[in-house]
Amino acid sequence: MEKTKKAKYLIGDVANLMGLSRDTLRYYEKRGILSSQRGDNGYRYYTDQDISRLISILYQRKMDIGLRDMETLWTSENSVDDLTAIMDSRLKEEEQTIRLHQQNIARLQLTKTSCEDVRCNLGRISLQEFPAAYIIIPHTDLPKSVEQWFSYSQRYPGLDMMYTFSEFSWCHTDDDRIHTEHKNSQLVLFENLKDYVDYPITDSTPKTPQSMLCVSSLCGCKSLTPSPEDLLPMIHWAEKQGFMISQHFYSTYASHGRMDGLDTCFVRIYIPVF
Repeated sequence: MEKTKKAKYLIGDVANLMGLSRDTLRYYEKRGILSSQRGDNGYRYYTDQDISRLISILYQRKMDIGLRDMETLWTSENSVDDLTAIMDSRLKEEEQTIRLHQQNIARLQLTKTSCEDVRCNLGRISLQEFPAAYIIIPHTDLPKSVEQWFSYSQRYPGLDMMYTFSEFSWCHTDDDRIHTEHKNSQLVLFENLKDYVDYPITDSTPKTPQSMLCVSSLCGCKSLTPSPEDLLPMIHWAEKQGFMISQHFYSTYASHGRMDGLDTCFVRIYIPVF
């Protein structure tokens, strides 16, 4: 860098040192947040004080402080108070951004888990614990649960990760078929997602039954409601294993996609074991 005895820095030297264009330096001057001097030869130059100020400007830009706020800072009678207020505002913005990123990571992980469940367990019958979840809305029906899902997810960021849990009863008919009847639906949030939603979950928030062993299977269904044909293999499997099972079962929507060229609802079913 060329440097005079009076520590005068030419605009080209400053641009190269700082990795800025000359137009950027001129623009900062035009906005009144940077100053320069003119030598006897008419060349623009910057003093040590100007360079120190430019370093502060670049540092503030890295913190995403806008040029309008910088104009306020560099024309203020006492910039410390103004800078403190700006920092408080920027901290809140960054914390909100982090929160949004955390919620999106949780969504990605939840969706990935659902995809892995479909890839590895579709049609497989096994014993599983009933999923631990908070009950956000305890009583609803399937059509209304969709409306409530939209309403709550818009009101409380993160609650779009809720799932509908529906309870059904089943029985054998006279012709040895299975008859099912919807009893109730709930909107629930899995316990491991508690920290990612802006909803007041407390110790008094109701939960799904704990430590309840179930015959479970992930099914590809034509709709959100499992059909008797989806349930029948699970009942036969439980009988072969010698399990006593409940006349009630639960289902939850896992994901929606395409299978064999058809739109498919992937639904996990739980039949409690006595």
